[in-house]
Amino acid sequence: MRYYFHVRRGQVTVLDHKGAELSDIQEVARRAREIAASETLKGAPTRGGSIIVDDGSVTILELPLEEVAR
Repeated sequence: MRYYFHVRRGQVTVLDHKGAELSDIQEVARRAREIAASETLKGAPTRGGSIIVDDGSVTILELPLEEVAR
């Protein structure tokens, strides 16, 4: 199944239009942690931010950046 990983910080949400094909929720959670630790978000404040995971129509998970960036 294809999952999309959107990053929300405050009033701004950066949408993932590409997504990733993953087989289960454990892979989804692992990918969310990778995104939170990525160079793109490195050094960015995590407080109040989240990664929103959806399958193209329904939100599957919403993970606070503070939790997944550890």
